[in-house]
Amino acid sequence: MKSKLLGHSANDLFWFILPLVLPALLARYDLNFTQAGGILTIYLLFTAAGSFVIGRLSDKMSRKLIMSYGFLLSAAGLIASSFAPNLPTFLVLISVTAIGVSTFHPVMYAVIDETYTVNKSRVLGLYECFGTAAILLMFLVNGFLLSRIGVRGVLIVTAVPAVIMGVVYRLSDSINDASPEYLNEGRAARNGKRLERGEAVKFSLFLFSVILRVISVTAVLNFLPTIFVKFFGMPESRAAYATAFFFVGGIAGSLVAGKLSERFNSFGIIMISTVFIGLIMLILSGSFPVWIYLIIIALFGAFASGCIINQNLLMSRLGGALGKGELFGILMGTMTVTTALSPLLFGLVIDYSGYRQALYLFSLPLVVSVVILGWLLKSDHRVNQAVEVSL
Repeated sequence: MKSKLLGHSANDLFWFILPLVLPALLARYDLNFTQAGGILTIYLLFTAAGSFVIGRLSDKMSRKLIMSYGFLLSAAGLIASSFAPNLPTFLVLISVTAIGVSTFHPVMYAVIDETYTVNKSRVLGLYECFGTAAILLMFLVNGFLLSRIGVRGVLIVTAVPAVIMGVVYRLSDSINDASPEYLNEGRAARNGKRLERGEAVKFSLFLFSVILRVISVTAVLNFLPTIFVKFFGMPESRAAYATAFFFVGGIAGSLVAGKLSERFNSFGIIMISTVFIGLIMLILSGSFPVWIYLIIIALFGAFASGCIINQNLLMSRLGGALGKGELFGILMGTMTVTTALSPLLFGLVIDYSGYRQALYLFSLPLVVSVVILGWLLKSDHRVNQAVEVSL
């Protein structure tokens, strides 16, 4: 279990290193908000494409090798990008980095789903907690280092844990591949009906509700350091510390959500969390002392993290006929495509309409997501009642 948790920590650093250094990249390459969002979009689109492909491959190939070489590729790409002489070269190298980053989550979610049949929600809570804690530590350490060793030094330091984990995974036997029995079941499922019509509708609607929430959350999250610098007047190092409050909340949210999901319906937990995320975005558009924003950002992280655990539990339940690697490849690919587009769109709206208007606009998808989740929750209650009656 330890290697799984540490691997998640090392991989999650790559999901947020670019937002952390984005204010510096704006100055280095003389970018506007739309162009800055475009950097994140390119990075995440390559991550998404890799997630779709790797998810399917992990049901057929060695998972240990996929993740070990993925770590080494992501580290090599990030280190090389720190020496990029111009923006086009930087974009090419972070695209290589993104392909390496994409190898971890679809594979590891499948490993956890197949390995832990008891207390799965608590395992997922601990898993997300380790990833969030690593990101928090990165923001604190790199916020200190940024003014001392610069962007190049920060990118190199961030890549070091991936090099270590790449070697560890290559030499370790702690990562299980899909069993022959599981692969045969997966082939049988792919040769027959994958999902009944009603199941497919619920699966698609739930995935759409995830997309709508991710559009809103990641748009703000990826711009948090830039928001603190450009709109709240913080220096870059303090902006990194302020953004770390999101991940402080995320740690608490992961642990609490892991326990709550054993007692309450996951649809309901996500729906309530999404409502609070929408309220938080509206508060961020107001004018308050900075310490208020720090508390709000911590709550933002707590509710966003709680959604992730419960969405993974529901994905496994709603898409049970699919191969686990394929299933979580679909989830990560879809989420990452959404994450890729939202910073670009958010930056575009800020450039043309302003910061507050962007927050208002990006809170609207949350309303639709809550409506969909409410329908799924009601439908889920009806199914459970029917099962109880038949028993």
